[in-house]
Amino acid sequence: MIEIITIILVTTITAILSLVGGFLLLNGSKFAKFFQKFGTIFAAAVLLYAAFGDIIPEILEEGELDIWQVCALAASGVVICFIVSALAGRFHKHGEEKTFKNKKQAYAMLIVDSLHTAMDGIVIGTSFAAGLSTGILSAVATAAHEIPQEIGDFSIMIRSKMDKKTIIKYQTISALILVPSAIISFFVGDALKPILPTMLALIAGFFIYIAIGEIATIIKDLSKKENK
Repeated sequence: MIEIITIILVTTITAILSLVGGFLLLNGSKFAKFFQKFGTIFAAAVLLYAAFGDIIPEILEEGELDIWQVCALAASGVVICFIVSALAGRFHKHGEEKTFKNKKQAYAMLIVDSLHTAMDGIVIGTSFAAGLSTGILSAVATAAHEIPQEIGDFSIMIRSKMDKKTIIKYQTISALILVPSAIISFFVGDALKPILPTMLALIAGFFIYIAIGEIATIIKDLSKKENK
Protein backbone atom coordinates (compact mmCIF):
# COMPACT_ATOMS: atom_id res chain seq x y z
CA MET A 1 0.00 0.00 0.00
CA ILE A 2 2.86 2.37 0.84
CA GLU A 3 4.42 1.69 -2.58
CA ILE A 4 1.17 2.61 -4.36
CA ILE A 5 0.83 5.83 -2.36
CA THR A 6 4.44 6.68 -3.25
CA ILE A 7 3.82 6.04 -6.95
CA ILE A 8 0.67 8.19 -6.91
CA LEU A 9 2.51 11.01 -5.15
CA VAL A 10 5.62 10.87 -7.33
CA THR A 11 3.75 10.60 -10.64
CA THR A 12 1.34 13.40 -9.70
CA ILE A 13 4.27 15.68 -8.89
CA THR A 14 5.98 14.62 -12.12
CA ALA A 15 2.85 15.41 -14.14
CA ILE A 16 2.52 18.85 -12.55
CA LEU A 17 6.21 19.65 -13.05
CA SER A 18 6.01 18.68 -16.72
CA LEU A 19 3.38 21.39 -17.22
CA VAL A 20 5.28 24.20 -15.49
CA GLY A 21 6.96 25.47 -18.65
CA GLY A 22 3.69 25.41 -20.58
CA PHE A 23 1.86 27.36 -17.88
CA LEU A 24 4.62 29.96 -17.88
CA LEU A 25 4.34 30.23 -21.67
CA LEU A 26 0.59 30.84 -21.41
CA ASN A 27 1.26 33.69 -19.00
CA GLY A 28 3.89 35.22 -21.29
CA SER A 29 6.72 34.59 -18.83
CA LYS A 30 10.30 34.80 -20.08
CA PHE A 31 11.14 31.85 -17.83
CA ALA A 32 9.46 29.57 -20.39
CA LYS A 33 12.29 30.25 -22.82
CA PHE A 34 14.79 29.62 -20.01
CA PHE A 35 13.26 26.20 -19.30
CA GLN A 36 13.16 25.38 -22.99
CA LYS A 37 16.79 26.39 -23.47
CA PHE A 38 18.43 24.83 -20.41
CA GLY A 39 15.88 22.08 -19.77
CA THR A 40 17.30 19.98 -22.60
CA ILE A 41 20.78 20.08 -21.05
CA PHE A 42 19.48 19.01 -17.65
CA ALA A 43 17.24 16.35 -19.22
CA ALA A 44 20.11 14.80 -21.18
CA ALA A 45 22.29 14.64 -18.06
CA VAL A 46 19.55 13.07 -15.90
CA LEU A 47 18.57 10.54 -18.58
CA LEU A 48 22.15 9.40 -19.14
CA TYR A 49 22.72 9.09 -15.40
CA ALA A 50 19.49 7.10 -15.01
CA ALA A 51 20.61 4.68 -17.74
CA PHE A 52 24.34 4.31 -16.99
CA GLY A 53 24.49 5.29 -13.33
CA ASP A 54 21.47 3.43 -11.98
CA ILE A 55 19.53 1.04 -14.20
CA ILE A 56 22.35 -0.78 -16.02
CA PRO A 57 24.54 -1.19 -12.89
CA GLU A 58 21.53 -2.53 -10.97
CA ILE A 59 20.80 -5.11 -13.69
CA LEU A 60 24.43 -6.27 -13.70
CA GLU A 61 24.48 -6.41 -9.90
CA GLU A 62 21.50 -8.77 -9.93
CA GLY A 63 23.55 -11.06 -12.17
CA GLU A 64 20.62 -12.38 -14.23
CA LEU A 65 21.99 -10.81 -17.42
CA ASP A 66 25.61 -10.39 -18.51
CA ILE A 67 27.07 -7.21 -19.94
CA TRP A 68 26.60 -8.31 -23.57
CA GLN A 69 22.95 -9.19 -23.04
CA VAL A 70 22.35 -5.85 -21.37
CA CYS A 71 24.08 -4.00 -24.23
CA ALA A 72 22.05 -5.89 -26.83
CA LEU A 73 18.77 -5.17 -25.04
CA ALA A 74 19.64 -1.50 -24.50
CA ALA A 75 20.52 -1.21 -28.21
CA SER A 76 17.16 -2.83 -29.02
CA GLY A 77 15.50 -0.21 -26.81
CA VAL A 78 17.22 2.53 -28.80
CA VAL A 79 16.00 1.03 -32.09
CA ILE A 80 12.42 0.59 -30.83
CA CYS A 81 12.36 4.17 -29.56
CA PHE A 82 13.77 5.42 -32.88
CA ILE A 83 11.03 3.66 -34.89
CA VAL A 84 8.23 4.89 -32.62
CA SER A 85 9.64 8.44 -32.61
CA ALA A 86 9.99 8.43 -36.40
CA LEU A 87 6.36 7.42 -36.86
CA ALA A 88 5.10 9.91 -34.26
CA GLY A 89 7.45 12.59 -35.58
CA ARG A 90 5.95 12.51 -39.05
CA PHE A 91 2.48 13.04 -37.65
CA HIS A 92 3.64 15.71 -35.20
CA LYS A 93 5.44 17.66 -37.91
CA HIS A 94 2.37 17.48 -40.13
CA GLY A 95 0.29 18.69 -37.20
CA GLU A 96 2.54 21.68 -36.62
CA GLU A 97 2.05 22.76 -40.21
CA LYS A 98 -1.75 22.72 -39.81
CA THR A 99 -2.29 24.06 -36.32
CA PHE A 100 -2.47 27.68 -37.45
CA LYS A 101 -5.69 26.92 -39.33
CA ASN A 102 -7.12 23.68 -37.95
CA LYS A 103 -7.89 22.90 -34.30
CA LYS A 104 -8.55 19.26 -35.17
CA GLN A 105 -4.82 18.81 -35.73
CA ALA A 106 -4.12 20.20 -32.26
CA TYR A 107 -6.57 17.71 -30.72
CA ALA A 108 -4.98 14.89 -32.70
CA MET A 109 -1.57 15.99 -31.42
CA LEU A 110 -3.00 15.92 -27.90
CA ILE A 111 -4.01 12.28 -28.38
CA VAL A 112 -0.48 11.41 -29.51
CA ASP A 113 0.96 13.23 -26.49
CA SER A 114 -1.44 11.36 -24.20
CA LEU A 115 -0.19 8.05 -25.59
CA HIS A 116 3.35 9.30 -25.03
CA THR A 117 2.45 10.11 -21.43
CA ALA A 118 1.01 6.63 -20.97
CA MET A 119 4.30 5.17 -22.21
CA ASP A 120 6.17 7.35 -19.71
CA GLY A 121 3.90 5.97 -17.00
CA ILE A 122 4.74 2.42 -18.04
CA VAL A 123 8.44 3.22 -17.78
CA ILE A 124 8.05 4.78 -14.33
CA GLY A 125 5.81 1.99 -13.01
CA THR A 126 8.17 -0.71 -14.25
CA SER A 127 11.10 1.15 -12.69
CA PHE A 128 9.27 1.28 -9.34
CA ALA A 129 8.78 -2.50 -9.57
CA ALA A 130 12.59 -2.73 -9.65
CA GLY A 131 13.09 -0.46 -6.66
CA LEU A 132 12.14 2.84 -5.05
CA SER A 133 15.29 4.75 -6.03
CA THR A 134 15.08 3.54 -9.65
CA GLY A 135 11.43 4.59 -9.83
CA ILE A 136 12.06 8.06 -8.44
CA LEU A 137 15.04 8.60 -10.75
CA SER A 138 12.94 7.55 -13.75
CA ALA A 139 10.27 10.05 -12.68
CA VAL A 140 12.87 12.83 -12.42
CA ALA A 141 14.22 11.91 -15.86
CA THR A 142 10.70 11.97 -17.29
CA ALA A 143 9.93 15.39 -15.81
CA ALA A 144 13.24 16.82 -17.04
CA HIS A 145 12.49 15.64 -20.58
CA GLU A 146 8.84 16.65 -20.59
CA ILE A 147 9.22 20.26 -19.38
CA PRO A 148 10.80 21.62 -22.61
CA GLN A 149 8.67 19.23 -24.69
CA GLU A 150 5.43 20.51 -23.17
CA ILE A 151 6.44 24.11 -23.88
CA GLY A 152 6.51 23.21 -27.56
CA ASP A 153 3.13 21.45 -27.30
CA PHE A 154 1.56 24.42 -25.51
CA SER A 155 2.95 26.69 -28.22
CA ILE A 156 1.29 24.63 -30.94
CA MET A 157 -2.07 24.72 -29.15
CA ILE A 158 -1.79 28.47 -28.61
CA ARG A 159 -1.15 28.97 -32.34
CA SER A 160 -4.24 26.85 -33.10
CA LYS A 161 -6.27 29.65 -31.43
CA MET A 162 -7.47 27.55 -28.49
CA ASP A 163 -8.42 29.55 -25.41
CA LYS A 164 -6.29 29.25 -22.30
CA LYS A 165 -8.85 27.36 -20.21
CA THR A 166 -9.22 24.67 -22.87
CA ILE A 167 -5.47 24.29 -23.22
CA ILE A 168 -4.97 24.00 -19.45
CA LYS A 169 -7.84 21.50 -19.08
CA TYR A 170 -6.74 19.13 -21.82
CA GLN A 171 -3.01 19.35 -21.13
CA THR A 172 -3.61 18.66 -17.44
CA ILE A 173 -5.79 15.62 -18.21
CA SER A 174 -3.16 14.38 -20.66
CA ALA A 175 -0.36 14.81 -18.10
CA LEU A 176 -2.29 13.01 -15.33
CA ILE A 177 -2.61 9.89 -17.50
CA LEU A 178 0.86 9.27 -16.09
CA VAL A 179 -0.62 8.24 -12.72
CA PRO A 180 -2.91 5.31 -13.65
CA SER A 181 -0.51 4.00 -16.32
CA ALA A 182 2.32 3.93 -13.75
CA ILE A 183 0.17 2.09 -11.19
CA ILE A 184 -0.98 -0.52 -13.71
CA SER A 185 2.55 -1.12 -15.02
CA PHE A 186 3.83 -1.42 -11.44
CA PHE A 187 1.48 -4.33 -10.78
CA VAL A 188 2.35 -5.89 -14.14
CA GLY A 189 6.07 -5.43 -13.52
CA ASP A 190 5.74 -6.87 -10.04
CA ALA A 191 3.95 -9.91 -11.44
CA LEU A 192 6.59 -10.37 -14.14
CA LYS A 193 9.67 -10.30 -11.90
CA PRO A 194 11.53 -12.95 -13.99
CA ILE A 195 11.65 -10.68 -17.05
CA LEU A 196 12.07 -7.42 -15.13
CA PRO A 197 15.83 -7.17 -15.88
CA THR A 198 15.03 -7.44 -19.61
CA MET A 199 12.39 -4.73 -19.35
CA LEU A 200 14.76 -2.46 -17.43
CA ALA A 201 17.51 -2.94 -20.02
CA LEU A 202 15.06 -1.87 -22.73
CA ILE A 203 14.08 1.15 -20.62
CA ALA A 204 17.77 2.08 -20.31
CA GLY A 205 17.85 2.04 -24.12
CA PHE A 206 14.81 4.32 -24.23
CA PHE A 207 16.55 6.79 -21.92
CA ILE A 208 19.75 6.68 -23.96
CA TYR A 209 17.83 7.41 -27.17
CA ILE A 210 15.95 10.33 -25.64
CA ALA A 211 19.21 11.74 -24.20
CA ILE A 212 20.84 11.51 -27.64
CA GLY A 213 17.87 13.42 -29.06
CA GLU A 214 18.25 16.13 -26.40
CA ILE A 215 21.98 16.44 -27.14
CA ALA A 216 21.26 16.64 -30.88
CA THR A 217 18.80 19.48 -30.18
CA ILE A 218 21.45 21.36 -28.18
CA ILE A 219 24.02 20.95 -30.97
CA LYS A 220 21.47 22.04 -33.58
CA ASP A 221 20.61 25.19 -31.61
CA LEU A 222 24.30 26.04 -31.17
CA SER A 223 24.99 25.59 -34.90
CA LYS A 224 22.09 27.90 -35.73
CA LYS A 225 23.55 30.60 -33.49
CA GLU A 226 26.96 30.25 -35.15
CA ASN A 227 25.44 30.60 -38.60
CA LYS A 228 23.63 33.83 -37.71
